Amino acid sequence: MRSSLKLAAAAVFAAAIMSAPAAMADPYFHRYTDGSWLNAEYNDGTCHYYYSHDSSGGETHVNRYGDCSHVAIGPNGEAMIAAPVVGVPVAPTTGVAIPED
Repeated sequence: MRSSLKLAAAAVFAAAIMSAPAAMADPYFHRYTDGSWLNAEYNDGTCHYYYSHDSSGGETHVNRYGDCSHVAIGPNGEAMIAAPVVGVPVAPTTGVAIPED
């Protein structure tokens, strides 16, 4: 009986340890303004970027660090998770020549 209690406690502890990195990887997003500049920062553990836009001059800067291929940056600097690109199967050609007029 004691060994099954120890085994159950070990399983709960292991589950808690495994879920800790997932909780630490919650995305961080912060947006603020400074004069005519809109600034944003995003960090999800894989992708980290800084976004700056000057509304008076129309100047925009984006600095990306890490793999940001899964994140699309919106016009206000907000992160949007990008949909994966899936190839569409194309029917093979028949090899029949098209007659010229």
